[in-house]
Amino acid sequence: IVVSIPVSRYDLHLPARRTAPKGQILPIVPRNPAHFSSVRISHRVFFLFKQLLCVFVFVTAASHLLCAQDEVNVRVNADWHEYLEVHSKWLEMRQQYTFLVAEHAKSELKFQKQKAMAERELLIHEHALKGYQGGQREVRLTGLRNEILIIAEKAKQAKVRRDWSVKLANRGLISQKELEADDIAVERLRGQLQTRKDELMKEEKQSGSSTEAELIVVRDKAKVALLEIKADGQRSTALQKKSLEQLQQEINQLEQEFLQQQVGVNRLRDSLQQQETGVDSDANQAEIQKLQNDMRTSQQAEVTARTDFDKNTEQWLKRLNTAKRNHSELLPYVETGSSEIKNLEALVQSAKEKVNQSIQNESWANRVKRKGFITQVLYEQYSLALLEAQLNLGLHQQKLQVESGLLANQHAELHQFDLENSQLILELTKTIYEQSKAYFEFVVERHRQEVGQRLVLLNILKSLQSAP
Repeated sequence: IVVSIPVSRYDLHLPARRTAPKGQILPIVPRNPAHFSSVRISHRVFFLFKQLLCVFVFVTAASHLLCAQDEVNVRVNADWHEYLEVHSKWLEMRQQYTFLVAEHAKSELKFQKQKAMAERELLIHEHALKGYQGGQREVRLTGLRNEILIIAEKAKQAKVRRDWSVKLANRGLISQKELEADDIAVERLRGQLQTRKDELMKEEKQSGSSTEAELIVVRDKAKVALLEIKADGQRSTALQKKSLEQLQQEINQLEQEFLQQQVGVNRLRDSLQQQETGVDSDANQAEIQKLQNDMRTSQQAEVTARTDFDKNTEQWLKRLNTAKRNHSELLPYVETGSSEIKNLEALVQSAKEKVNQSIQNESWANRVKRKGFITQVLYEQYSLALLEAQLNLGLHQQKLQVESGLLANQHAELHQFDLENSQLILELTKTIYEQSKAYFEFVVERHRQEVGQRLVLLNILKSLQSAP
């Protein structure tokens, strides 16, 4: 360190130099010995002051150097703590975002399944109402008319039987209890007949039967249920979209802050690598130990995340394969007829066989009646059985004719609905599989990045500790 101080004769208290007037010569004045003594003292004071000034400058520079190193340590500790905090928070929010995306996809799948069930139920009720309005009401009216004919014939035969029972009771051939049983049978059949006639009259007068009104109520309830499910789904989707947008904004802000912090840490690392000032070996030991512990924790968390990733991938892969199998089973559709149509065809065939048997029985009863082997009452029972079988066959044939077309259309529409819905479920399951896989991959990557960032900072602190 070199200190340069300008010195003049005035600063050394030297006598002023005399100047002779122009054209004159100054006389020679002998120098005073005391003057030289004062000059020597002034020089000594000056050099002593210069030495003290050098010592002061050296001490000040050393203290500034130590303070600068302390400031470096403080700045390093403060910066890397804040840097790791911002980085961890940024990664955590990104992880939360991917998690919410996967959860929203699962919610969408659940919503679509609920909506599909409600739509399918509504479709079934609409087909039921359409079928009833398109011919099933006439089938019901035919059934009521047939019942009236059968009950009327039975009531007629019961009345004949009771009349014979009265005659036999008057002769004492049957008991009074048997006569009362025949009276009860007649009254019961009359009541049934009147009930069926009233029901038929009510059905014919009404523009829509009670069954049709019930079908309308059930259909309307299905519509309301579907609308509620759709409204809930729309509200949930809107809330999910809003939450994702807010989280994305926070992620963008943290990303900018993290990038700024990263630039600062990189500059600090570069400047530290160029410094030649050493520090105390124990200055950052606690911080180094903490970083090492955090690295081990993150490494263990990465192993756990990989295990969770494998389990989740296997689980959703099974669900995806199930959805693919369900969809492929619906593709080869062949119009083989529904089980309801097959049941109706079986009923018609059974009614035909019963008619044929009743015809044979009635023919046999007619022959033996003519020969006097059976009574008229017994023959009428065979005749009534034939009539009932014929009416039942006509009813089943009419019902098959009406419902075969309706059921075929319903089965085709339901199959198309199931096929489209299975395709949608398959696509959503694929989305969930991919997004869930992406989430767990990010969890693994997050822990890997945390380990990498801590390793960088650990090297910085170790370089500070081992600097010469």
